[in-house]
Amino acid sequence: MKKTLMLLICVAFMTSGIVLAQKKETVPVSTKSTFATKFPKAQKVKWSVEKPGEFEAEFQLNGVESSALFDSKGTLLVTETEIKESQLPQTVKAAITKNFAGYKLDEIEKATDAKGAVSYEMEAAKGKEKLEISFDATGKLLKKEAVKEEKGKEKKD
Repeated sequence: MKKTLMLLICVAFMTSGIVLAQKKETVPVSTKSTFATKFPKAQKVKWSVEKPGEFEAEFQLNGVESSALFDSKGTLLVTETEIKESQLPQTVKAAITKNFAGYKLDEIEKATDAKGAVSYEMEAAKGKEKLEISFDATGKLLKKEAVKEEKGKEKKD
């Protein structure tokens, strides 16, 4: 009886491992190939699934933290590059000064979509309030969302 129970437990663990492995989406070869072509000097590349059918590569390029989002066919959707606050366009700086005075900025990124449109994304914090904000190159506010805390870690919606 004990042997049968142990055998059933082992089979259950092995089956659950197979099911989990099937649910984990792997990065398509075409996506990795496109990445290698567009970013041949990328270092420390880490892949993750952004959502079903979208894959994100986080990497360093010339010492700068960057990421690129691809679809399952290997099409580049958007590239994000970490920048310093001093590298923001004057129009964006003016919009931040006007609308987010007193906020401390963090995780500032320049995002370029597949059509070449540029936006600037960042976190803004003032006291306990944390926001994720983004602007286009003219300083127009594109997004303003609260960053929710979950079990001691920040989670972006």
